[in-house]
Amino acid sequence: MIYYHYWGKAQAKGQSVECHLLPYHNLDVAAVGWLLLSPDRPLTQRLAAQLSLEPEALRQLLVFWLGLHDIGKFSRTFQGLFQSSSAHLVPPISQYIYKVKHDCLGEVLWQAKSDDWFMDGTLKWQHPFGRNERRALRESQVFSVLSAPFFGHHGKPVAAGKHRLDEFFGSDEHADDVEAARQFIADWAHIAPPAWPIEQLSSEQWVYALQTLSWSIAGWATLSDWLGSNQDHFPYCQKRMPLADYWQIALHNAEKALEETGFNKVSQPLLYAGMSYWFGTQSITPTPLQQAAETVELTDGPQLFILEDVTGSGKTEAACILTQRLLAAGLGDGLYFALPTMATSNAMYSRLGNLHRRFYTADSSPSFVLAHGARDLNDDFIAAVAAPQPADLDYIASELSATSRCNQWLADSRKKALLAEVGVGTIDQALMAILPFRHQSLRLYGLARKVLVIDEVHAYDNYMQTLLSQLLAYHARQGGSAILLTATLPRAMRSALMAAWQSGLGQPATKPQKDDFPLLTHVSEGQPLELPLGSRKEVSRSVEVAWLTEEEQTIEAVIEAVEAGECIAWVRNTVDDAIRAFEAIAARHPDPERCLLFHSRFAMVDRQRIESQVIERLGKDSTPEIRKGQVLISTQVFQESLDCDVDVMISDIAPIDLLIQRAGRLQRHQRGERCKPRLLVLAPPWADDPDEHWLKRTLPGTQAVYRDTSLSWLTQRMLRRLGAIRMPEEARDLIEGVYGQGIDDIPDTLQQGRIEQSSIQRASGSLATYNALDLAEGYTKSDQWQEEQEIGTRLMDEPTVNVVLLLLTGDNELALWARGSSHADMLSQVKLRQSQASKLAPLPGRYEGQWVAIQERYKALKYSQPWLASDDPDCSYDAEWGVRLGNKEQAP
Repeated sequence: MIYYHYWGKAQAKGQSVECHLLPYHNLDVAAVGWLLLSPDRPLTQRLAAQLSLEPEALRQLLVFWLGLHDIGKFSRTFQGLFQSSSAHLVPPISQYIYKVKHDCLGEVLWQAKSDDWFMDGTLKWQHPFGRNERRALRESQVFSVLSAPFFGHHGKPVAAGKHRLDEFFGSDEHADDVEAARQFIADWAHIAPPAWPIEQLSSEQWVYALQTLSWSIAGWATLSDWLGSNQDHFPYCQKRMPLADYWQIALHNAEKALEETGFNKVSQPLLYAGMSYWFGTQSITPTPLQQAAETVELTDGPQLFILEDVTGSGKTEAACILTQRLLAAGLGDGLYFALPTMATSNAMYSRLGNLHRRFYTADSSPSFVLAHGARDLNDDFIAAVAAPQPADLDYIASELSATSRCNQWLADSRKKALLAEVGVGTIDQALMAILPFRHQSLRLYGLARKVLVIDEVHAYDNYMQTLLSQLLAYHARQGGSAILLTATLPRAMRSALMAAWQSGLGQPATKPQKDDFPLLTHVSEGQPLELPLGSRKEVSRSVEVAWLTEEEQTIEAVIEAVEAGECIAWVRNTVDDAIRAFEAIAARHPDPERCLLFHSRFAMVDRQRIESQVIERLGKDSTPEIRKGQVLISTQVFQESLDCDVDVMISDIAPIDLLIQRAGRLQRHQRGERCKPRLLVLAPPWADDPDEHWLKRTLPGTQAVYRDTSLSWLTQRMLRRLGAIRMPEEARDLIEGVYGQGIDDIPDTLQQGRIEQSSIQRASGSLATYNALDLAEGYTKSDQWQEEQEIGTRLMDEPTVNVVLLLLTGDNELALWARGSSHADMLSQVKLRQSQASKLAPLPGRYEGQWVAIQERYKALKYSQPWLASDDPDCSYDAEWGVRLGNKEQAP
């Protein structure tokens, strides 16, 4: 057979090049896909049911197509990339130049020759294929939908476009490229007959279902290609043998590959047996929310839970209870815990480190991966991935070895992270599944039939909420379930999330009926359940609110608290305001070493150090002696990440949900008798009829951050009216008193800001819809897949720049700020807005060569901006203060 003269994979080995025959590579990948699509796997059964096929028939059809994924490599343009001295391989033809990638060439070949192959028996079509049949199938585009996930196996769809077959596929006295491909396909069809589902192929409804599922199929194809291309598992082979014989070798190698990477079996979930089993104690009394999670009736099929309760109510444990119950009921194959920030992701990763093993049987080895951009700086994650293996080959040792090997494979790319059975990371990693990022289909495949847990679901802006709604709709369509956690969710947002899920289920939207708080909402097929909950006395809180109207007055309040031996946090809305307040307070503090500044404009190495100091001084285990007189001046990063508490909390005015969150850091841990908790809020003097500069005069930075000043005014009005933040009994009143108010409820002078922000929100929602892939259209080529297009999971007012902080050594050599540390390149970076980064002095030309050398050593710094702060006449950097923009002569 002439197809043995074509290579599929090649690798340099010293002075020679080793190659792997193309037919064998195609079968390697198909063998992996064959095992991944085993009929006993829940995802296979789900896909088969949605396509009205038996699981075995589905596997036969899709694996046949998978074996064709690289037929574009039969092109002589591709074969010319490797010029072998071997007489066994086809030689290049000079006029054929490799200018179109092989995945697209596969589509070109299929479009040009598939009709002929159907008619001549190559494709094992056992039914009439006359003009009428061809026209009907072509109009349904069923074969275009079927082929797209396989020819687009390199992370995005491809299209044949206007390319002609004779531009890329040639013939000479050695071989005919098209005939070689035809012979391979015919022989492959004997080994893996496609079992064409004739009735379904002509059904519009079936084609639509296939379009919807084509994203998951593309992810399966990509994963199969990645695993099947690993030479460690599939040694290169040039020895000719019947394809049927090599198929058995490929299946054997695929079994070893799946075992090595952890895909050979699905971990077996345990029935939920109570939190006492999780934590090894009999003294745990579930909270009302946790009791509801234990007893609420699960339904068949995809389901959404929204858990609304106060801080300290055990929402995380309740989500874990529901997750384990869903897994044990066969309604999920794993979980992904999505959080708003990398810091909260790190904390959750540590929290689930041991707990997730309690969801599965003792002989299961669930993979466990952290997914975010700075995960390599997480010691727990690195320890889990690179754990040394025990020398003894007893049961436990082999289990740990398998788990570690699997974690290592999954951890070498964030694109793979969602494939882990248990994943923790930022919400961004999940949202990327519905945006035109290369290999997004792999993320969707990883999320399929997972329980998606999303924390702080109220914390996302309109752009992210729109993306999240689309992700939830598709997740329901894929057969997954979701659990959303929140303490301050507006009714309108709850309604939108419910509607998104119902859309995915193909059901009409229903509005929320109850405004109780706490509340468990359960959405599945049928009428949603809204279950009011009780609340424990321990988490019921009343925080009095007092008002400050000037910065100097606020500074005096901080000093008074210090003199009283209390610890204080002041959360400011901008970095510049935080720096200014820190400078003033440190100058008056009797022990300035007890003052800390914490914001986002620190190099990562200094940010990590400060986080550790905050935990030591104000964390759960901090002692009275350490806490005495401590002052933390921070921005929003404090409320978003660290498990700390203070005696006195001060905050700049902000929308009500943020003030509730900040108040949650006030006396949150039991420390004996303390004064009644009180939140001091710095805000403009109250005005029933404020002018348009009402907020700007007192807090200009706050108005720049929270541009809809009506939210701040409504927040102040509600808190002045109620006099305190009382949770949970007044939670709904507080949230709806701000976010549930219409334009007629705010002063005329503030309406313009509301109108402008409403317009921006509508535009951001439209942009999210525009950016998101139209998943109903299927895995098809579109203009959205432009390589140069910059699309983010978060909408920024302006682009951000990764600035690399540099210093000079004693030898006048350029070095990274975090020199000597592991991951010094990541630890030396700080993210700034583009307008801020433009204020930094450029690197002097005399250091350009040294900077290039640093970039060569640390490839991740290729697109970053270097900054030598010591040579900047205007801006400065200090490990205590962070980046200061301008006025360098005033810096301490």
